[in-house]
Amino acid sequence: MPSAARAYLAYRLLAATAAAVCFLVGLVCVLSFFDRALFQLFAHPLFDTDYWGYYLLAFAGSALFAWGGCLVAAVRDPIGASGVGTATATALILASILRLLAWYSGEYRLAAEQLRVEAGVLAVAALAFVWLKPPRTVDRGVTARSREDAA
Repeated sequence: MPSAARAYLAYRLLAATAAAVCFLVGLVCVLSFFDRALFQLFAHPLFDTDYWGYYLLAFAGSALFAWGGCLVAAVRDPIGASGVGTATATALILASILRLLAWYSGEYRLAAEQLRVEAGVLAVAALAFVWLKPPRTVDRGVTARSREDAA
């Protein structure tokens, strides 16, 4: 049996990578809000939108920080926080479907094949979260004690 530090190494690496991406994109979203709403940080805006768009970017950045924190919990305890992987896979599948719908609509012609490639990458990441997820049958000690009490 592998040590606790090496158990589910691939799952932990996947969750850590996803957490880093969440934190990085969340930081960009929040910084773009600060750039246009409070004081100018950059010479040119990061996103071409109005004040409502920057407000939504700040909100999305905050949500990405929270999601990244949940993924860090999954890195620290993959069995205890295994639901985070399921929720992440669900969100990635939804994002993949939305990108395919955007590509299919034809409204995003400038993105060309980028949307299909992104959809494929997101779907593969979602499958990785599903395949690498720790099994639910792992005994954590609490189940063993409850079985002894029932006997």
